[in-house]
Amino acid sequence: MAPPAKKRRRTRKKAPAAAVEPADGNGLIGVLPNEVMSSIISLLPSDDGVRTRAVSSLWRDLWLSAPLNLDDSDLRPWRNGDGLVDLITEILSTHPGPARRLSLTNLARVSSTHGDDRYPSFDGWFQSPVLDRIKELHFRYLFRYLNGDVDPLPPSALRFTDLSVASYGRCHFPENLAGVSFPNLRQLTLFDLTNSEATLEAMIQACPAIRSLLLSGNMGFRHVRISSPTLVSLGVSTLRNEAVMEELTIVDAPSMERLLLFETDGGPMNIDVQGAPNLQVLGSLSSSMPRVQLGSTVLQKMIATTVITPMHTVKILALNAGSFELNTFVDILKCFPCLQKLYFTSFVITDFGKTMLNYGALSIPCLNTHLKEIVLRNFRGGKDDIKFAKFFVLNARVLRLMEFRVPIRESTKKWEANQRRKLPKKINRASQALRFDFVYDDCIFRSFEDTYCTHELSKADPFDSMF
Repeated sequence: MAPPAKKRRRTRKKAPAAAVEPADGNGLIGVLPNEVMSSIISLLPSDDGVRTRAVSSLWRDLWLSAPLNLDDSDLRPWRNGDGLVDLITEILSTHPGPARRLSLTNLARVSSTHGDDRYPSFDGWFQSPVLDRIKELHFRYLFRYLNGDVDPLPPSALRFTDLSVASYGRCHFPENLAGVSFPNLRQLTLFDLTNSEATLEAMIQACPAIRSLLLSGNMGFRHVRISSPTLVSLGVSTLRNEAVMEELTIVDAPSMERLLLFETDGGPMNIDVQGAPNLQVLGSLSSSMPRVQLGSTVLQKMIATTVITPMHTVKILALNAGSFELNTFVDILKCFPCLQKLYFTSFVITDFGKTMLNYGALSIPCLNTHLKEIVLRNFRGGKDDIKFAKFFVLNARVLRLMEFRVPIRESTKKWEANQRRKLPKKINRASQALRFDFVYDDCIFRSFEDTYCTHELSKADPFDSMF
């Protein structure tokens, strides 16, 4: 007979010790050093920073001692009005500083109510001693032009030598930038400027530590030459009918890893990459570009017209095509033997011809050893879409993922099942590890939209979130 089971002694769980609060009734807030609380306040939006005075009696004066973070987008009750100008003037006149960040992006140069020119106000703000040690600055006029004329940028907006991040937009820089220096600037955005390329060259020279540069919609930047020993990421966006960059030349950029081209229908029309030996991310190259030169390789309409010299450093490539023949694709792939990820956007795919699949016998190094992921954007499942996908399925030996980005109106389970049946079965694929993913998204052609946050360019794969 088994011995009777022992009764387990029940033990009462001890209640957790109550948090010790300071005797002044301010809770755990009172435990934090003033320096820590000031840092927290400086990271808050402008209006929230001011409201912290109501949190605790200890916080009432901290807003004035915290580094100023002033963003006119946070001051929504005053947005676009003359009251906003008065409020910003009051904040800069009452806060003792220092300031950490200033963002002025919601004010037109001229008041819509009274017709007053706000240029003197802007200039006065930039001359405020509160801003002497500012680290981050974003400035743009709300509208691009005033009666067809250019809107000048106050020269005082270029006096901040401690800046690490800056963006300037919808304005006209002073023609003479002699003496302008940004020794600590890492990230710079210039958009909708009315200056010529000389302004760009002067700004790059003024930024000896620059790492990220975004150029967007600058109408006078026609022939752009980039030379910078520190630049890692360059983004270029030129919208059709607004700005046409005729030529982009990378002369000397030994640190450049990313060359990102957005809205390529507006340019650059010709690209010449000569001095970027460490380039890893490139695109989007477009079939509309008349001439692309990569080192000694010349592509006209994406077709090689010279002997191909491989670029072994490029790992990620994005292509846009109105129409592509397969031989065009073969030339491009041969340029990048170590390519690991390919983004391809088709707008209108033409017939690739009966010989498309016969190209599998060609020696294309990236298909045999490196290409692991392909993203087909604007995939609609037509005959030529399927032919294009089959070429890679049957020839890419190390491919792991083929992602089909599909317009959302096609998103039915029946449609997807039908597309999967058209693709080669696993036994016939060059890579047995390959899987297919279907992603439904209306934003097929979305590109870089936030024109004054250049940190986006530093992502390892910038195209992953942009497309």
